[in-house]
Amino acid sequence: KPDWSKLAEVKVWSEAATQIFYSLGIGFGGLMSMSSYNKFHNQIYRDALLISITNCCTSVFAGFVIFSIMGFMAHEMGVEVKDVVQSGAGMAFIAYPKAATMMPISPLWSVLFFIMLLTLGLDSQFAMFETVLTSIVDEFPTLRTKKPVLMGFLAIAMFLIGLPMCFEGGIYIFTLFDWYSAGFSIMMIGMVECIVISWGYGWRNFSYDIKSMLGFRPGPWWYLMWWFVSPALLLFIGIFSMIYYVPAYYGSYQFPTWADGIGWG
Repeated sequence: KPDWSKLAEVKVWSEAATQIFYSLGIGFGGLMSMSSYNKFHNQIYRDALLISITNCCTSVFAGFVIFSIMGFMAHEMGVEVKDVVQSGAGMAFIAYPKAATMMPISPLWSVLFFIMLLTLGLDSQFAMFETVLTSIVDEFPTLRTKKPVLMGFLAIAMFLIGLPMCFEGGIYIFTLFDWYSAGFSIMMIGMVECIVISWGYGWRNFSYDIKSMLGFRPGPWWYLMWWFVSPALLLFIGIFSMIYYVPAYYGSYQFPTWADGIGWG
């Protein structure tokens, strides 16, 4: 039975905003890095609407899939959905594999599920890798001729950074990274981007730039979103996220103060 009172909790809206940032890649730099390879007159207006609508439809569909599996597990275990598993890595690596073993032809679903996780991880890594690579090459153009060497260096560096997460206590490092790297911080990055473009550079200048690419200026709805609504909503969510801030934890383990300090740093 749905608990509609949850919609009044700031944490729910904060998690929803974080999910949108994740699924659309907002604030991570991947969109700008990939779009830099487009032609100057590429139909970014069409692409932005198409991707946003497709993403939202996919998220709704994924919600049905996720909660149908969670409901199935709750029914089999005789507990409520909220007691099946907590959000985070446990859902992907504990709850779903367990659910796959309860289904008919369980080996097939298990293989398909982990293939999906592998392709999802590779896709995300490609975007993040290209973002770092593009930013370095744009900052230091002399490295363009040594791009293969730079790619190899970055790949090894990222491998070494991620390697400790595969150790026995790696889940705690992963949790600390996940807790502080893509929640409050990414929303603040998005808010600053809106303010810098709309208030600093100027929404009129930005609209003229879009007109030079597409041949027309966006409607007033977009100006309102860029200039006021989006920054205000992100600021509102950010403030209440800080008010109801909870230090990082994994299961019953509470991270020490110095670990939270590293996370904020």
